[in-house]
Amino acid sequence: MPTTDVYREAEKRWRHSLQEPGEELIDFELADDRVRRVDVAADAPDWLRGAQLYALCGVDGFRFLRCPFSPEEELRWSHAALAAWTEPEASESNLDLTHAGERGALWAQHEAAPSSSALRHLSWVTLGYHYQWSERRYDEARRSPFPPALGALGADLGRAVGQPLRPEAAIVNYYAPRSSMGGHCDDAEPCQDAPIVSLSFGLSATFLLGGPSRHAAPLAMRVRSGDVVVQGGASRGCYHGVARVLRGTAPARLREAASAGGGGGGGDDLRGVAEWLERGRININVRQVGPEAGWDEDPDAAAAVLAGGRRCRDDG
Repeated sequence: MPTTDVYREAEKRWRHSLQEPGEELIDFELADDRVRRVDVAADAPDWLRGAQLYALCGVDGFRFLRCPFSPEEELRWSHAALAAWTEPEASESNLDLTHAGERGALWAQHEAAPSSSALRHLSWVTLGYHYQWSERRYDEARRSPFPPALGALGADLGRAVGQPLRPEAAIVNYYAPRSSMGGHCDDAEPCQDAPIVSLSFGLSATFLLGGPSRHAAPLAMRVRSGDVVVQGGASRGCYHGVARVLRGTAPARLREAASAGGGGGGGDDLRGVAEWLERGRININVRQVGPEAGWDEDPDAAAAVLAGGRRCRDDG
């Protein structure tokens, strides 16, 4: 059996590269033989019927949706991730261990005193079923109501790519420039048939998609603000991660929309969101936990299902 961690070697290289599009880096705004345009599903929601949808040749179930959002919608979803979803009754967070007393009104704190707010230390929140990082599983007793609007959005995006999704959990990651996320596979959900739908806002990033083990070399691709990555089919079990978040890459359209007062919130709030996105990246990845509707109506049955999450091979 091979012992070289090919994924990690590529990850190190991309983390320190200039990240320019070229022969290796896939940029969905440029022609590339490894990429093909595909049609959205026949029953796609109306607002997604004209979306630009792409597949990677030879990678089953992977789809890439170039930003289908207006700048106002990008700001609205980002505002939810920074404000409503960071509230303690809505989520669990890395701040629960270090800044538990400061979690309430976190965005308002940041708006009042950006240099001293606990938002500077925010790395992640979990929504719906809360992923347990140490145990790498879900607990039936650890859950919050899943945000209805995010649930509808995740289901819409799954329909658009022909991969049904019933959103039950999400992890929201908050990145600073030059930060990264190591290669991993999402294997804790007992349901591995439904896709993971991943939305990004703010700074661009270099995303890596490998194979079912760390011995496969990953493909590198540019993900920009508003882009949606869908990992379904065989790609659901592939190693993936963020090699690097790229400073100075937030689109000007976000600040312009905030200055114009779009996005469905207060002008000051939205200008603050646009400013945050110029220095950071938000990734919202939505997933289905259980196999069928109603699987968690009985607590004992739900606990048995949650104990059945599979594990990626630790062969790297």
